[in-house]
Amino acid sequence: MPPLDVLMVWHAFILNPRCFLEDCYRAGKIDFWRTGLPWSVIDSLISEGFDYNLPIIAINNFQANTSLSVENLDCPDSITVNCPVCSNLIRIPMTNSRDSTGYADSKFSQICPNSACQAVVNIDTLSRAKFLQALNRLTSPAGTPLPGTVLDIDGKPNAEVMLPSKTWMFPNQFCIYIQNSLRTCGPNFRTADLNDIKVEMDRSLKNRKFLKSGIVPYRHLDREGKVSFRRMMSRFWSNPSPFSIHLVGAVVRQGTFVEKMAEIDWLHSPAIVDTIEAAVGKFERFMDMIKSHPGRCVVPTLNVDLVWHTLMGNPSSYWKYSIGVTGKFIGHDDKIEEAMLGEAFAWTCQKYQKLYNEPYSESKMTRHMLVLRSNTLSLPIHDEALLLLKASPNARRSRPKSAHIRPLGCPNPGQGPEGAAESLLPGADR
Repeated sequence: MPPLDVLMVWHAFILNPRCFLEDCYRAGKIDFWRTGLPWSVIDSLISEGFDYNLPIIAINNFQANTSLSVENLDCPDSITVNCPVCSNLIRIPMTNSRDSTGYADSKFSQICPNSACQAVVNIDTLSRAKFLQALNRLTSPAGTPLPGTVLDIDGKPNAEVMLPSKTWMFPNQFCIYIQNSLRTCGPNFRTADLNDIKVEMDRSLKNRKFLKSGIVPYRHLDREGKVSFRRMMSRFWSNPSPFSIHLVGAVVRQGTFVEKMAEIDWLHSPAIVDTIEAAVGKFERFMDMIKSHPGRCVVPTLNVDLVWHTLMGNPSSYWKYSIGVTGKFIGHDDKIEEAMLGEAFAWTCQKYQKLYNEPYSESKMTRHMLVLRSNTLSLPIHDEALLLLKASPNARRSRPKSAHIRPLGCPNPGQGPEGAAESLLPGADR
């Protein structure tokens, strides 16, 4: 098991199911994707006082394999990155109290110490370097597809859309066609960033030379081609990390949800079983609404989101459920703007009321959150919710109200997505 901070990042990552699948897929880590979060093991490491206590063997294994301490305070106070221009290694302080230009600071910016280079090193220039590295892998003999293009528009591995004649592959073919200009664009190589690449792409798209070149059998981009292009670029914006999503932001956003749940103190509810059963039922309706209204943003309530998070904690189970209900691998977007979110939530409430003749935002979870300080409940309610979700509606209704929550064994991960063989991705990163 990893240290608590790594577990926190893993949890936030897994709650972005499409990105997590894509990255595991590209890295050849599908077995890791299938594993899911081992809630029963995590529970066994949490004390009555909610301290997370790693066994010595886990500490030794982590330190031996990463050369890092399990304690944050013992970790290095600097990080080594490659200059985005000359590739020289640069050691950058994690924080700089003087001007907030450290790697983890809000104004992160450094200058390459190589006198012949002196390139600006910041989030945007490093993101450009990440894109160019992906472009190099794309144009290499391996032909590794760009991030964001390995799953189809429904979030599924699909060999058919990876054919050169399909518009879903447009970003790859287009970037190969203009690769030379992408590598050299920008008024100043020392400050060139990802926005310069975007400007060059926009310029090349407007003159339509690629679409008229005859390299591809289509002359216009359909919706899939446009979605694929936007999804590909989203993997790079303000994200110099090797992952398809900036995990720092993902952890911070997840912290907001955790804070809300802690304020409710839902774990100590005297009616926790009824509460979870009601939440699971509402979640099933929520997924039905997603299926019935594919063009709308359906927004979960807090209790629906809890069940959703629970199921995503076991990726293979979530895959089967999501595909089985909607035919798609439904993503979990926690970056929607507030104005759009409010409008979408209002629509969700109205539609839910019309469909089920019940208020959507009146959370049974909230009404049952009476504070009951007790140590009789085991932590992994998540597994209990997953069990309820797998049960039939009749089985859930007949469940005795006096039943106790018991920690279950680690879920038995099912097989991964059908067709997710490594061979589907030619030259996938290892």
